[in-house]
Amino acid sequence: MIPRPARAILLLSVIACGPAAASPAGGPALYAPGRYLVDGAATRVHFHVKALVGGYEGDFTQPEGMVMIDPARPERADVDISFPVEKMTTGDASTDAMLKGDSFFDMAHFPIVRFTAQDAPLVGSDSATIIPGELTMHGQTRAVALSVRLTGVTPDEAPGIATLHFTGSMTVERSNYGMGFGRPFVSDKVDLAIDAIFRRT
Repeated sequence: MIPRPARAILLLSVIACGPAAASPAGGPALYAPGRYLVDGAATRVHFHVKALVGGYEGDFTQPEGMVMIDPARPERADVDISFPVEKMTTGDASTDAMLKGDSFFDMAHFPIVRFTAQDAPLVGSDSATIIPGELTMHGQTRAVALSVRLTGVTPDEAPGIATLHFTGSMTVERSNYGMGFGRPFVSDKVDLAIDAIFRRT
C-alpha cells in the first residue's frame, strides 16, 4: 500500500503569486514573492488504503523542498518537495518494514517520494484549486492532480518571514508505480491527505 506524497506535496503547488497578485476578491495580495521552504517538522502526508479486512494507514513526514514564487510570474509558482521513505511510518514496525521492502517502496533502491509542479496556479483564499504535477515513487513518474486549499497566511510571524498553511488531497493507484503487490485483497487506490506549512526565507 502506498502513500501519496502529499500533503506536503500538494501544498507546494499551491503557493503561486507575486506581490502584484491580488486575492480573488480583489483585496490585498495573498502571497509575497520569494522562496518558501517546507516546514519539515510541521508537514505530513497521511495515506489510507482499504483492504478486504480493515486497511492500512500511516504518514510521510520530515519532507524537504520549496516553493518558488517569481515576481515576474504574479500568479504562478514552481514546486519541488521530497519525502524520505525512511521516515514513513504506520505505527507498526512490521508493517513499516513490509512497505519499505522490495514488494512495495523498495527503499534501498528508491529512497525518495517526490512531487514537482511547474507554473502552478495560485490558490485562492476561499476555494479549492486543482494543481497538476508529477509524482515520482518507486522509480516511476506519473502525472497527478492535487486539490489544495489555503488554510492560513501569516504575513509577519517574525520580521521578514511569511508563513503559509495548506491542506490538500488526492488519490493515486499504486499499480501505476509498480507496487501492485497484494491486489485484490488490498485496494489499488491510495487516498492521500496533506497538511503543509511553508515559511519564506
